[in-house]
This record gives sequence, structure tokens and C-alpha cells, in this order.
Amino acid sequence: MTNLVFVFLTGITCFSNVVVAANNTDEINSLLEGRYELVYWTENKIRFDYPEVAGVLILNDNNALITLNKNIIKNESVEVIGWGKYEINNNSFQIGWHDWKLLLIKNNNKAVKKDSPWQGMRKYKVLLKDQKLVLTSVSGLQSWELDRKSLVYTDKEWGEDKDEVIRYWKRIN
Repeated sequence: MTNLVFVFLTGITCFSNVVVAANNTDEINSLLEGRYELVYWTENKIRFDYPEVAGVLILNDNNALITLNKNIIKNESVEVIGWGKYEINNNSFQIGWHDWKLLLIKNNNKAVKKDSPWQGMRKYKVLLKDQKLVLTSVSGLQSWELDRKSLVYTDKEWGEDKDEVIRYWKRIN
């Protein structure tokens, strides 16, 4: 009888852990997925607002789309459009850009780069705490902090110059 009670209680505990994990997955997805609009961008602690910077990020059903437009230097523009994939669960998040186009315009000279900013999928650890989703890259250099209203992306070594960049995105839906 004692063994039967133990097996029953163990089964209930395991089932409740599965339910909690499923609920966490739903919460994680609801915090991650949506459409975001870039509000501002800081680079080396200097803040840039629209129209100097603009962008849209869409994350939905394991698909990702990003557009960025950066006009912070006179006669120079950087425009990005990327399509990618992501995967997320209770423990990990990974994202990669399989189709990436970066247009550099400097003094009316144009150059297009088609290389993704990194190869394959960038891996992140997942933390869900106090209705906030925090994704931290394995290297510790990149992070995403998401709540119901916003996404704050931080990269401590962004681009060729390895600048510290923070992008504040407003959730549109």
C-alpha cells in the first residue's frame, strides 16, 4: 500500500511538472512572439531616435524578420533586411538569419553584403521571472529582455567596431 501511494504521488508530481513546463512554454511564447517597432538605439552611450534609426522586428511561429535603417552619420546609411528562424523552449532559445542583406551607402556609393552577422544559430539561455523573459547568449555578450510592452536588446560587441549597442523596441502586437 505504501508503495502504491508513493507511485501515485510521484505520478502526480511528474504530471504537475509537465503542466508547469507547458504553462511556462505558453508564457515564454506569449512574451517573445509579436511585432516590434524600434523606438531608439544607443551606441557607445549615445542615443539615436527616429528618423536617425528605424526598424521592425517580427517573431512568429519560429520565423523571424528584421528591418533596420541607421542614418547617424551624414552622407552614410546602413539598411538591413533579414529573414531567419528561431527555436525556443523552457531552457534555450536560438536564432539564425538564413537570408541577410545589408546595404551600405556612403557618399552615394552602394555596397551590398549578404553574409549573416553570424553563422548558424546563436544560442541563448532562457529565464522567465516576474512576467519578464530574459534571453542571455552563451557568450554573455548579447541579451534580450522582454515583457508585455517592450523588448530591450543589448549587444556588448556589435558590428565590426565591437560597439556596445542597446536597441529599445516597442511591442505593436
